[in-house]
Amino acid sequence: MKYGKVAIVGRPNTGKSTLINAIMNQKVSITSPLPQTTRRAQTVLFSDDRGKILFTDTPGLIGKVVDLMSKRVNEEIPRELAKTDLAVAVVDISRPKNEEENKVLGLLRKINTKKILVYNKIDQAVGPANHFPDYNYLEDEFDKTVMVSGLKSKNVKTLVNLIFELLPQKENRGVMKEIEAMSSEVRPLTAMGAREYISEIIREKAYLFLREEIPYTINVKVKEVVDKKKLIYIKAEIITSADRYKKMIIGTGGKKIREIGYNARKELELMSARKVFLDLTVVVDTHWMEGE
Repeated sequence: MKYGKVAIVGRPNTGKSTLINAIMNQKVSITSPLPQTTRRAQTVLFSDDRGKILFTDTPGLIGKVVDLMSKRVNEEIPRELAKTDLAVAVVDISRPKNEEENKVLGLLRKINTKKILVYNKIDQAVGPANHFPDYNYLEDEFDKTVMVSGLKSKNVKTLVNLIFELLPQKENRGVMKEIEAMSSEVRPLTAMGAREYISEIIREKAYLFLREEIPYTINVKVKEVVDKKKLIYIKAEIITSADRYKKMIIGTGGKKIREIGYNARKELELMSARKVFLDLTVVVDTHWMEGE
């Protein structure tokens, strides 16, 4: 049996969270087509008859830091790499390589652990969109490479096999304590608490429906979760930094906020197998990033 911690790293939108969901064979990380969807490192527990792995889904490394949130996001990756037993670097071969990849590679060169290079989105890398030659020269710096499609779950099992092959046999007491703590939880797959997970689902829906209409000036705070027997009552706020963004989030006649709330509620009901009442409002707080 092997036990260890594996950090998934890469630039924004390489499909790290989608890959984690494919590995776990269920949704544990939120996704959207926009960068900076993952803001904090998220830890999930994978188990099979070969052992247990703590996978850490890290935020995408941002090339140009423009605000406090971007700075904090970039601090997550080196922090997680410093305590990982194995690093998995994910590249999107349907897009050209850029400076953000070089920064990720620079961080990986500083750690003395086994590394796997994952060529992701092979389902989208067709014809002119195939940028594999931009990346394959990196293979000499990695112990193993694999081509996958996280979205289509192609070759994901091969990746997991490689991870178990490369994980060291040594026992890490800190990792074992984390695994034991997560295994004792009612919902042990993710280290997130219930409120944090609900807020992540709402934020995901906000990103999906707002697309690029607003910059990354939104956050979600769950204020109340009450089990009323017949349903679960959830009170939550979408927090933004300016009145003009608040108007965009609400939309004409409240259309956008209703779309966000409806889709978040439906997913929460599906996951909890309970009826959910989601009381969702939009508030302005120009300093919300400072409190994160």
